[in-house]
Amino acid sequence: MKNSRHSHIRWLALVPLAGLVLTACAGGETYGDGGAGNGAADGGDGTAPVASSGQLVIAQSSDILTMDPHMHRTRPTQNVIHTVFESLVNQDADLNPVPELATEWEQVDDLTWRFHLREDVTFHNGEAFDAEDVKFSIERILDPEQVSPRASMLAVIESVEVEDEHTVLITTADPAPTLLSGLAVNEIVPSEYVTEVGDEEFAAAPVGTGPFTFDSWSPNESVNLSANQDYWDGAPEVDTLIFRPIPEVSSRMAALQSGDVQIAAEIPPDLTGELSGDTEAVSVPGTRIFFLAMNVTTPPFDQLEVRVAANQAVDKDTLVEALYEGRARALNQPAFPEMIGYTEGIQGYDFDAEAAGQVLGSVSETVQIDSNESTRMLAEAVAGQLQSAGLAAEVNVLEDQAFLDQVESGASTAYLSSWGVAEGDADVIMARHFWSPSREEAFYTGYTNDDLDQIIADARSTVDQAEREGLYAEAMQIVTDDAPWVPVLNPEEIYGVSSQVQGWEPSPIGRFNVADVTLGSR
Repeated sequence: MKNSRHSHIRWLALVPLAGLVLTACAGGETYGDGGAGNGAADGGDGTAPVASSGQLVIAQSSDILTMDPHMHRTRPTQNVIHTVFESLVNQDADLNPVPELATEWEQVDDLTWRFHLREDVTFHNGEAFDAEDVKFSIERILDPEQVSPRASMLAVIESVEVEDEHTVLITTADPAPTLLSGLAVNEIVPSEYVTEVGDEEFAAAPVGTGPFTFDSWSPNESVNLSANQDYWDGAPEVDTLIFRPIPEVSSRMAALQSGDVQIAAEIPPDLTGELSGDTEAVSVPGTRIFFLAMNVTTPPFDQLEVRVAANQAVDKDTLVEALYEGRARALNQPAFPEMIGYTEGIQGYDFDAEAAGQVLGSVSETVQIDSNESTRMLAEAVAGQLQSAGLAAEVNVLEDQAFLDQVESGASTAYLSSWGVAEGDADVIMARHFWSPSREEAFYTGYTNDDLDQIIADARSTVDQAEREGLYAEAMQIVTDDAPWVPVLNPEEIYGVSSQVQGWEPSPIGRFNVADVTLGSR
């Protein structure tokens, strides 16, 4: 490939140790996240299925973790699930709430919201959608015995009341400025069906209201879906939708260029020039924050000066240029500029190899940085920069579920990951990663701060946006000073797209809205 040698030279400059040199094709740069049926089987040889005229194949870097919409917290899983299930509200390209299963809503008072539901909607099994399903779904997510990873997104909800068949009242414990964004990423399930079959069978044979119905999932091979001919907004144009996990970038691109795949996600910027002729690169500003997280409860990162030095050791501008061809933004705080809560006055830590070396050079421990395959490239680069500053750092690449188990249990000393902020609100980062109550669900860095806890609680309980901005400015400064993270960068979302695909626009939150897509000839 014409960019390979150029990429290799840049890697040599970026990561001086020969053992860490990788080409840009080594893997994707994002986290998370035999097809039986519909002729999608690959015969066990790992090759992608050949697309037919009515078959759209999408390649992602990771497989799904489940088809239960309430039991995961990864973007690749969400991308698949939201083609089968729907939420009360959705988000447009500017991250504004728009109707989905709710046609409209109003805030009755500071704590009460009324949602008017779409009529004549049915689940894929014929069960009618109504207010009972909304109540059941939200209560299922919040049920402590369910142990839903998504519970924190809706934790502000105190009760759900069925006002009538197509009207729901949601009452919150406090004013809830992020309620709509939380509802947008939590799908509705059929209450009767889930109650009847139980969680395990529901996950194996999921039923939603979305434009596509579930056929089969062959782990690490494909998820196969069919057009919902009874979809309330009209049947999709394509007959079959297949999601394939292809971790290696080179393999995703090869599948795209051969015609086996029509849309390939997570294309590295320095490889977009490889797409030509029947394929092209399409991009949109992204909402993912990539970061190095450090466990503040274990050496060496239990020392503030070591965490600060790690921030100083990472040359983010070089990462942006060398790995992303400038199609990313270096971050000095755990937020990007369009987010509510991003604070202009935060200085962060400038790259200072000398200052970093004075501290990291005295650390005797070898630090293991956990990552999954899709973040391997960035993790190797960051590890190389830490090594250049004197820290003995090595990358440990894990399978997706093992990676999640490692970081959520607190077993990681450090890890390189990303977090999607589709809601466009700093609450998504602050409440999940730096708020003490969330440590009950996931340990992550183990970082807690009493003052920060109160600030986050206050920001979550006011709808006054000016007041929230002020509170998050305080929160951003505290997190920056205490440095449990090295905020690294915010990349564009880049896709490889076949000329067959017509009528598709990429989403900043990574979803594949393909109900209106048509397929032409190559």
